[in-house]
Amino acid sequence: MPDVLERDDGPVRILTLHRPQTRNALTAETMSELGLRLERTAADGHVRAVVLTGSGGAFSSGGDVRLLQAIAAMSEAELREVVYGAFQRPIRALRAMPQPVVAAVDGPALGAGCELALAADFRLASPQARFGEVWIRIGCIPALGGMYLLPRLIGLARATEMIMTGEPVGAEEAHRIGLVSRVVPQPALLDEAVALAHRLASGPPRALALAKAGLELAGGAGLAAALESALAAQLACFATADFQEGVRALGDKRPPRFTGQ
Repeated sequence: MPDVLERDDGPVRILTLHRPQTRNALTAETMSELGLRLERTAADGHVRAVVLTGSGGAFSSGGDVRLLQAIAAMSEAELREVVYGAFQRPIRALRAMPQPVVAAVDGPALGAGCELALAADFRLASPQARFGEVWIRIGCIPALGGMYLLPRLIGLARATEMIMTGEPVGAEEAHRIGLVSRVVPQPALLDEAVALAHRLASGPPRALALAKAGLELAGGAGLAAALESALAAQLACFATADFQEGVRALGDKRPPRFTGQ
């Protein structure tokens, strides 16, 4: 069974993260697979809109713990391949593809999972959804576009709070601050997301693509530059003892004891 399921509903492509036994925790292989599917979708003239969701009552719980534990033994070249080559790949694809993307978020969207949701053009959430830039809890920073996208969505002050405290926000708070477009009862979530995608798919494709590209440029330097900067910062975090302590604490299910080393 692939980590990413794909099916079409007319002109709408539905991509589903499918590692339910881990609450859709993200590995380098999962993110590479998602990136490839998004890139192929972008080039498919029959697809007019995309829905991104997760299976098993979760969007994504974030990076797979085993991958985080393996980081200490990786060279800088290997880390760059993991971050840039695998984990940033679907983020770049989501923002660059001409089709509008709707994220249907049920349950946790944490860490890398949160940043996948942020990279969509629309976010619909169930009442059980939680959004969290939890990187700081393991002594690290967001490097998948969160520091570029989140302030644009909810403002710098609220984004700073989410990133620097690592505290997740629930669905209603996410709606209040503008992180999600609407909160939908869980049984109707995917149907609502697909209905929105069909509405978008019926619109003018060229104009929608130009609108998406124009909104991206309105951010100033752009996401590509932000991703490059965040990559360098995250590699610096990976080299700290605090990051290793954060990952150990995550695996041990205990609070981390950071020392500044």
